[in-house]
Amino acid sequence: MTEFQEDMIFKDVCEEDARTFLNILGKKSKKVKIITKELRQLDPTTFVPDIILELDDEILIIELQSIKLEKKHHQRFYIYVAISTYRLDKIKKEVNLCVFTTAEKSKQVTYKINKDNVFKYDVISLSDYYADEIINTINYKLENDIEITAKELILFSLVPIIEKTGDVEKYIDYVVDTLIEFKDLPHSIKSLLYGIEWLIVDKFVVNVQKRNILCDLLGDRMSLMYEYGENKEKKGIKKGIKKGIKKGEDKIILNLLRAGQAPHKIASDAGVPLSRVNAIKRQFNL
Repeated sequence: MTEFQEDMIFKDVCEEDARTFLNILGKKSKKVKIITKELRQLDPTTFVPDIILELDDEILIIELQSIKLEKKHHQRFYIYVAISTYRLDKIKKEVNLCVFTTAEKSKQVTYKINKDNVFKYDVISLSDYYADEIINTINYKLENDIEITAKELILFSLVPIIEKTGDVEKYIDYVVDTLIEFKDLPHSIKSLLYGIEWLIVDKFVVNVQKRNILCDLLGDRMSLMYEYGENKEKKGIKKGIKKGIKKGEDKIILNLLRAGQAPHKIASDAGVPLSRVNAIKRQFNL
């Protein structure tokens, strides 16, 4: 898991936007407060629930899942609920958990811990949504200058786990590229979208270098690009991009340009030739 950025994820999300996300799950509450950070400090390498919301009558843990549930998931979710019950006792509300998934139908899971105890949680299926339909809606509205609703934007951020082909990373690349192009998003919805995508990237991107840099981009910080450049030097790799440079690096440079980073800063931090950065800038008319 990449380093959790406490000052970034879900920063400035207002109740209205959080409530829109909650409504997609079929839940209603007057109070919707994201309190995930209160547990992130416990054990950032193991016990890291995706999202925790304080609602009117409960504390709700939400997990994003793209594969079928197995015993290891039941055990991990049980730990989340147990720890939350202990750490958030001061809030005086019961703790429940639900899983957002396209891999299974909506249902209630009953996991037997021992002969005297069972753990139950709800699975909420996204199988009625289709990634390509969501993408087409977003593209149509962008092309025709039609306002995109908060619900449509949230569903778009969830596209990588909504897709049904199994190619999660392909959709992650597309969604991150598109989100970065949205320049005028209100702080609240931007924080929610970037936070959701940060979680998806962190959970499903296999390549560590790519995962760290995408999380960095979604966190509005460039430090990992600098660390990436330093690591290349430490390993004795000469500066510059060789013929066989991965397309992923080109995408990272493109995303940084779209995010407003100066070409010379990108070249310096990543240890690549300025000419290469400028060539990508010209290619995409940036």
